[in-house]
Amino acid sequence: MQRATNALLAICLLSAGASAHDLYIITGTADSMEKACAGIGERFPHSDNAVTSDRVERFRFVSGTGSSDLKGTGDRNYFCAPIPAGQSGVVEMVIPPQYIRLDAKDFNEYAAAEGFDGPLSLRKQRGQTDSPGREVYSRYSKLLVGTGADLRPLNHVLEIVPEKDPASLRSGESLPVRVLFRGKPLSGVKVSAMYADAPAKGHSFPVSAFTDQQGRAELKLDRPGLWYTRLIHMTPAQDPDFEWRSFFATLTFRAGGQAR
Repeated sequence: MQRATNALLAICLLSAGASAHDLYIITGTADSMEKACAGIGERFPHSDNAVTSDRVERFRFVSGTGSSDLKGTGDRNYFCAPIPAGQSGVVEMVIPPQYIRLDAKDFNEYAAAEGFDGPLSLRKQRGQTDSPGREVYSRYSKLLVGTGADLRPLNHVLEIVPEKDPASLRSGESLPVRVLFRGKPLSGVKVSAMYADAPAKGHSFPVSAFTDQQGRAELKLDRPGLWYTRLIHMTPAQDPDFEWRSFFATLTFRAGGQAR
């Protein structure tokens, strides 16, 4: 029964007929002053659905002096917790595996829009193009708070690691990031970025770049302010109950824009 409930919720959130829905954590907006708030939506930084406490595996604030668990509460749109005032750090959230089943058409459109050429090719080889897509996915989200936060990886299964403090960017500079999967560089995947209140265009984003052999990409941010970066990585699953294992990662931050 619980799996069926999770599947129904996931179908509502991830149906390829609608725009992409990501989990992101925000702070410093009208809805998130002096706290970190996790939301799911397509109109960043606004949220259409709240994360519920029973689906949160980890929610904590990490700084140079250590880490502390965050005690969150939710409403219909956000799941929020107070964060230490005046401290720089990283807020992280991990959502454990959830099951989803999509009709063949929806799954194929979703996979094509996200650039999952390998899974689509494998579905064709297996004669599964007209079969529903059965998938288990996990979510990993981070938020940079303040300036000078520790940018080292947090050992998420899938993680976007900034290689420069976004707040220090000057006008016209790109943000270098590195994508790690199980601690190793992940090449050939598309990392995208969206700024606050950018028009939603399905699975299309204002900025995108592919990672090189070292898992690195340069994101050409064209304005200061609130942004998030995201990617999804899908792999074949070794389980009779589902065919695909996917991982969602996001990183939210405020980009600088000082003159040179």
